[in-house]
Amino acid sequence: MTAPDPTAADPPRIAVVGAGLAGLMCARTLADQGLVVRVFERSRGLGGRCGTRRDGPWAFDHGAQYFTSRDPRLAASMDDWRARGVVARWEGTVIIRERGGARSASTEPSATDRWVAVPGMGALAHDLARDLDVQRTTEIAAIVRDAGGWRVVAQDGGTHGRFDAVLVAIPPAQAHALLAPHAPALAQSAAAAVMRPTWATMLVLPSRPAVAWDAAFVNDDAILSWICRDCSKPGRAPDGAETWVLHATHAWSAARLDADRETIAAAMTTAFAAVVGETVAPIHAAAHRWGYAAADPGGLDASLFDPSLGLGAAGDWCSSARIEGALVSGMDLAQRVRMSLVATL
Repeated sequence: MTAPDPTAADPPRIAVVGAGLAGLMCARTLADQGLVVRVFERSRGLGGRCGTRRDGPWAFDHGAQYFTSRDPRLAASMDDWRARGVVARWEGTVIIRERGGARSASTEPSATDRWVAVPGMGALAHDLARDLDVQRTTEIAAIVRDAGGWRVVAQDGGTHGRFDAVLVAIPPAQAHALLAPHAPALAQSAAAAVMRPTWATMLVLPSRPAVAWDAAFVNDDAILSWICRDCSKPGRAPDGAETWVLHATHAWSAARLDADRETIAAAMTTAFAAVVGETVAPIHAAAHRWGYAAADPGGLDASLFDPSLGLGAAGDWCSSARIEGALVSGMDLAQRVRMSLVATL
């Protein structure tokens, strides 16, 4: 790798594979520091699990529900996002339901402010991606080293390069496949992380159920692990739609990975009705399968990087299975890359 030189005709270039929050935070940090960055994303959307799903006139936070900001490294970003209205505090009433009873989540020792992007969780990803060079619908199948540096090869055979560093911010199994031929130690670290699946069901109800809470951690149900009145979040449902999001347990989801969406939605709606204690007849119900929903990081660092190769990885699977963890991981990797470039001066 070579140090950035603002007078150079061909300054160092960085490829980031994956436009989830970790990848976008990494790319945003590098771009803000003056580096040339290109992001490759396999899907049409941005943000990965921190996205907004639209079904007809309705919108849902069908993946990540909110995020916290405990790490001081996020303080400056949070101040900026709040000032510009990108995020807002969610004041909804959240409970913990277990053994048939309920208690307020705000009295827990770990209680902290909950933040959401506005008007949907996907807005945070779009803000991070502003003016970045993001190439969507491009799945990267391989990384190739030649005399000109690193090149990335897409699934369709197209080759993109040259890059002085390639940073992967994708699920660990996919990261392992790209890194293994060149950086076995990094690949082994990626292999230590485990991702668990979750089914999500999005509901539109004719009226609000007779419950006093807006969200619940469900610890005593075989099917549901989380229930959220999505429309209780800032900036949601301007037309007054009663939108809800349900998440299933990892175990229940793993046992039904190949089930059809209608069956999943029906089962989760029935479980929801049992929790709220009344009949539920949704106007709209749709299920979505998250194959890589939650991470067991396996005790890794905030990010992975080999400065001798110019290869690295970031994601919530590195050290903290939360949105905050993904953001910090991307920021940490960007700083490690920047310091490596500066160190060569």
